Amino acid sequence: ALLVESGAKPAVIRNARKELGRLKRTPPPVDGVESAVATFYGFFAVEEPSVVVQRLRQALEEDGLVLGSVSVASEGYNGALAVPVERRAQLAQTLSTAAPELWPTEEDAIKALNWDAQPTRSSPFHRLLVKEKKRALVDGFDEPLDWDDCGAEVPPEAWHDEIAAPGATVLDVRNTYESDAGTFAGAVPLNTSTFVESWPKLDEALADRPRDEPVHMFCTGGVRCVKAGAYVKQKLGFSDVRRLEHGVVAYERWAEGSGESRFEGENFVFDKRVDAAAGPMVDEDLNPRPTDRPP
Repeated sequence: ALLVESGAKPAVIRNARKELGRLKRTPPPVDGVESAVATFYGFFAVEEPSVVVQRLRQALEEDGLVLGSVSVASEGYNGALAVPVERRAQLAQTLSTAAPELWPTEEDAIKALNWDAQPTRSSPFHRLLVKEKKRALVDGFDEPLDWDDCGAEVPPEAWHDEIAAPGATVLDVRNTYESDAGTFAGAVPLNTSTFVESWPKLDEALADRPRDEPVHMFCTGGVRCVKAGAYVKQKLGFSDVRRLEHGVVAYERWAEGSGESRFEGENFVFDKRVDAAAGPMVDEDLNPRPTDRPP
């Protein structure tokens, strides 16, 4: 219903209905097993993604208790996984051992994992998908931009203060159905149905802004802001782009501990979770996903 009301494209609605229908036919996970959910991404050259996928899939399947999805491409990776809470500490070791091309050390994997603030009552995912993709995050570009040149990450505490400044430009680069569920006070939504629609929306939102003015942007877990930030810097010429570090997911963790929040409403996700704690939702996840997950 949210997708229809937000004016999402028919293809997006069809994919969502198809996925929801599949979920209704899927037996629910065992109740009583709390799951910890982490999202993660990285953009750098990956040699032979198919080989990485094969090793990573085998390791996660052998574990037997990991559910979710991971996409690996020549430009990087993007994923979300759920594990029983008591096995949370083991996930980083499994990832780094199976795919050192993505996480050279266990510490690298630990830093990459963006854990939800609270565990879920059961796994939000019903299967494990590890696939090679053309893009870690679908963007619609024929040629990729320099994803390293995407602006500075701003930790949640500093973000909380910066977006409160009078006249701050804050862009919500999520889709309409996400923005409608909840967003930061004063944020400007792009009103997109899919991420690939972001580019003309960014052109429009920033058309009259001075190129040296700070541009703050956020998404659910941070992955979309890498590409949106690169576009704003390299194509639109803005010199000061600031991205919320690890997205709304990390801000929720910080807000829970601080008792403060400028986020109004719920953090929308489309990954079978019934609560608002979630990882990165990216539109192409609807076909099908994780948020979430990788396209």
